[in-house]
Amino acid sequence: MTNGWDREKLLDLSRTFQKSRILLTAAELNLFDILAKGYQTVEELCTSHGFSPRGLRILLDALASQGLVSRSIDEKYGLEESLSRLLTKDGDDTVLPMILHAASMWQSWSKLTEIVRTGVNPNVMGIRSRSTEDMEAFIGAMHVIGLKMADSIAESLDLTRFKRMLDIGGASGTYVMAFLKRAPHMTATIFDLPNVVQMAQKRLDKEAYSHRVELAGGDYTSHDLPRGHDLVVLSAIIHSNGREGNRDLFRKIFQALEPGGALLVRDYVMDQTRTFPPDGAIFAVNMLAATSDGNSYTFEEIREDMQIAGFSNISMIREGQNMDQLVIAEKL
Repeated sequence: MTNGWDREKLLDLSRTFQKSRILLTAAELNLFDILAKGYQTVEELCTSHGFSPRGLRILLDALASQGLVSRSIDEKYGLEESLSRLLTKDGDDTVLPMILHAASMWQSWSKLTEIVRTGVNPNVMGIRSRSTEDMEAFIGAMHVIGLKMADSIAESLDLTRFKRMLDIGGASGTYVMAFLKRAPHMTATIFDLPNVVQMAQKRLDKEAYSHRVELAGGDYTSHDLPRGHDLVVLSAIIHSNGREGNRDLFRKIFQALEPGGALLVRDYVMDQTRTFPPDGAIFAVNMLAATSDGNSYTFEEIREDMQIAGFSNISMIREGQNMDQLVIAEKL
């Protein structure tokens, strides 16, 4: 069959959302944390947490059928330790924040047909409009998926020439801490929305980086950027904006950046066909569903927008397929 597709594979793909929705609902109901405390019957769970007996039993059996929860012979449900590490809030290797973020994405993706038909997004899920709960889930998700990548990217760079970095949209400080770990001579500023930098403060305190990092609350679309930095990092930011929005941001960065400094962008960087890397093409759909004008961009588009803002010596210094590509530009 063409491209490896056949009748059954297409039908399987059309039903994939069902398993995903079961997992997302369990996460939203906090079932994994509840079951990690010990095996319980449906009746016990309903009494203590107010669930519907019919709904809970059906959901738990579906989860058990996928090996996501365990069901004993006396009809009690629990969570194995190996999954507790992954699916509970305080698990050592938890991916729960990313799952909860995916649950919030469900709402925006459900409007995709309408968006493609009309060209209008009726429910833009911008970070500025998120509830505190959604914001914490989003920031937590970004931290979970960013830890290993941040370390890998920081290790691949020569940071010797830089003294002070500015991380715009730095969230909980994942990239700042990875860079400062590799460059003991550096200090940093995290610039993000005021409620986000409060979350960053907690993580910086926990990881003992507070003495090397300043926090600045603000919105890059409407506020001036902090000055006095020779390295600016935009990590997973430009895909949220249209090209004009990115040009405005690049101009602000150029004005704030010290002469001889550099701008480092981490994001998907698409080839000319816009089909590679494949995950970047899928992510562009996510931006279609979640933003008013976001997208995944080609290197040529990124370079042109940087040049318009005044940057020189623009190059892609890291290839990849997992939003780990890097573009660097200099202010001469």
